[in-house]
Order: sequence, then C-alpha cells, then structure tokens
Amino acid sequence: MNFSRLPTALRSGAFVVLGATLITWIATGRHLGWTQTTITTLHTDEFTGIEYPVHQPGFVAGVEVLAIGIALATALGALSWFAHRRARARA
Repeated sequence: MNFSRLPTALRSGAFVVLGATLITWIATGRHLGWTQTTITTLHTDEFTGIEYPVHQPGFVAGVEVLAIGIALATALGALSWFAHRRARARA
C-alpha cells in the first residue's frame, strides 16, 4: 500500500468501525447493561393467570460492544493522525 494513502485508509476504517458498532448497538436494542445471548420474555398461563419466564436464544449488544467499537475507531483515528504526520515529514 502506498504510504501516502495509509492515513485515508485508516480514517475510512475508523468511520466504518464506528458506524457498524453504532448500527449494531442501536439495532439490537440500545441495551445499557452487558451483552445478552438469551432473551427472557414473560408469558401468562391461560388457565391460572400466572406469569412465567420463557428463555429464547437471541443477541442483544451491551455497552461493552459499544465501548470496544468506539475504542477501536479511536485507535484507528489516532493511527491515521500519526501516519499523516509521518507521511508529511517524508515529503
């Protein structure tokens, strides 16, 4: 890869990672707790009227997914800044 294109590629990667992270977190329910791999819903028995939990497989992204995605996008952005400075110093 041409070294002068590296900062642009890193910035583009940072935006893609940030966008994918936000879309995933929002699309799965903007959960402010930890990631869940099962979804619990309450069902009501027809005859007794008692509610009982039912566990179903599912995925809900939590704040750690959001934090890791933002941290990775920030790291790529910082690397693009350093690469830009280095490319400018070489020119």
